[in-house]
Order: sequence, then structure tokens, then C-alpha cells
Amino acid sequence: MESREQVSRAYSAFAPAYDAFFGAVLEPGRRAAIREMNLQPGARVLEVGIGTGLALSAYPRGVRITGVDLSLEMLERARRRAGGMELARVVDLKVMDARALDYPNASFDAVVAMYVVSVTPEPERVIAEMRRVCRPGGQLVIVNHFRTTSRTVRITEKLLRPLHRMVNYSAELDYDAFVQKTGLEVIRCSRANILGYSTVVHCRARSATPQRSVSGSLNER
Repeated sequence: MESREQVSRAYSAFAPAYDAFFGAVLEPGRRAAIREMNLQPGARVLEVGIGTGLALSAYPRGVRITGVDLSLEMLERARRRAGGMELARVVDLKVMDARALDYPNASFDAVVAMYVVSVTPEPERVIAEMRRVCRPGGQLVIVNHFRTTSRTVRITEKLLRPLHRMVNYSAELDYDAFVQKTGLEVIRCSRANILGYSTVVHCRARSATPQRSVSGSLNER
């Protein structure tokens, strides 16, 4: 498991090239996640691992966006992107470890993590923090790649291994085990990106002790 410092260094070094590698190719998943949330004006949204702010233009007007990331270099690019778009809806962008979010309980109406859990040390802690800062009945949305039995996708993963190593990414996260460990209440999940490489997992936040409730499985892959 990579440490916080290793992840931060990797993404700081990769920041200048990040958009070129992960911009357009992963854009469908970002837009699908934001559509899935159906955000209304005034909604308070936290984007965990906001990176260079590639998703900012997809958010509807009137929402209030807070973004956190481990990499200052990535956040500086997000700030420039937000400034260039004159996005008054961006409330704050902060360097922060998603395993220990510096926000009170129930601070947000929706919390989203796009392409984050497979590169984050202790993903279960990240999800626990996302749940904590989301109001009861709010939305948790995760976009991520999960382990697959698809031969085509496995070949693609093999070809992408050098790039995966650069950003401390693992393609071996198991969907069912992830949902069970995190106690997420999954409402629905859907495919996104080329070959259905990514999954958009839409969940309901609850204040009670987590119980597993899965409406969709990825075993058919």
C-alpha cells in the first residue's frame, strides 16, 4: 500500500501531463457521475480528489463546489481552471487527506470521488470519511474501475500497466468486497468510458450503522 507522501509525490510529478492522459478518455465517466447526482441549485458538493478540476465544467450552475486533493500542484491547476471559467460556484479548493477530512459531520449534500479509490491508501477510510461529511439521505457517488473477467479489458489493463505504475493505480479492486467492507448502500451502478472500463456507483448516505444493500452486481463482466 502506498503512503500518503508517495501518492502526493506521484501526482505532483504527473500534474503537467495529467490532463493529456486522463482528460478526454475519462470525461464520459465524470459527466455521467454528475448527471447521476441530479444536483439542484444551492446543493453543497464535495469532490474528493478533484485533481486539476477536469470535472468542474460539468457541474450545473447554482451548486456550491468544494474540492480537496493531496497534491498542491494539481490543485493549483484546478484553481486556474476555475478562474478561467469564472466559476463563482467553486467555494473552496484545499490540500487535504481524504482519510481525515477537515469538515464537520453532514457538511455536504453530495460527495463524489472520481477515479480516486484505486489510488488512495486505505480506501475504506476514505469512504468512511465521505459518509461522515455527507448529510443523512445525501448522495455518495464513486467512479472507479473494478476487477473484471472481461478478456478485452484485461488486455487493456496489461497495456496500461506502465501508466498505472506512474500514478500508483491498482486495477485489482473487487467490487463486491469493496461494497461489503465500506457498508455502502448502493442504489444503482452503471458502466462508463471506453469498453465500460469504469463503473459509476450511486449510493445513499445514512447516519445509522452501515448495512450492506446492493442493487447491482458486477459479476456479469
